[in-house]
Amino acid sequence: MMNAMKRSPFLSALLIALIASLGSAEVQAETATTERDFGPWTAVVFVEEYLQDVRVSGDDIFIKLQPDRRNAQLTMKNSMQEGGPYRQWFNGEEVLVAQENSGRAADAWTDRMQTSANYLDYYADGKLFLRLKRR
Repeated sequence: MMNAMKRSPFLSALLIALIASLGSAEVQAETATTERDFGPWTAVVFVEEYLQDVRVSGDDIFIKLQPDRRNAQLTMKNSMQEGGPYRQWFNGEEVLVAQENSGRAADAWTDRMQTSANYLDYYADGKLFLRLKRR
């Protein structure tokens, strides 16, 4: 009984370390990307599992989602620094819910955005799939 009690904190710490390493590997896999330029923006995170392409026209930013992700619930955040603090949108909220969440056509340019911020983050169902950085 005494040996089990002595090993218990060690096993707990080992289990926590294992879970933490699995979680961080998953986040790295989702955010790993090669930078891509789109007009005055650079995509520092571009997850192809969610996204086909980005188009910039003047101040407007459009995205084209993968067909199997077109019904994902999208939210956006913007900030002057990478990863926040996040700025409020026109509605006073830090998180902007996409109006197109009610339905998108497949292979269509959707979710037009404009911001004066240096960073624009796009999330699908709570997972970051696109981070644009103003050049």
